[in-house]
Parts: sequence; structure tokens; C-alpha cells
Amino acid sequence: MDLDLFRVGNFATMVIGTERFRDSVLRLGLDGLTFRELPTR
Repeated sequence: MDLDLFRVGNFATMVIGTERFRDSVLRLGLDGLTFRELPTR
């Protein structure tokens, strides 16, 4: 199963999304979201 959106603990306003999710949001012109890249190990 491919997941594109994840909730992090008790952070109600923070979710982790894949680049594919971000691209879809931008393509659809949805607003109200801010994207920041997370460093990976």
C-alpha cells in the first residue's frame, strides 16, 4: 500500500506528505497549506 500523508504524534497542525502529495496539491491549486522539505537520513 502506498501512503502519501502521515500524521505525526499529537501535532494537530502538522502532517508529513510525500512529494507526490505536494505535487497533487499544487496541480489542483489548493491553498491553505505550507510545504517544507524534511531532511532524510
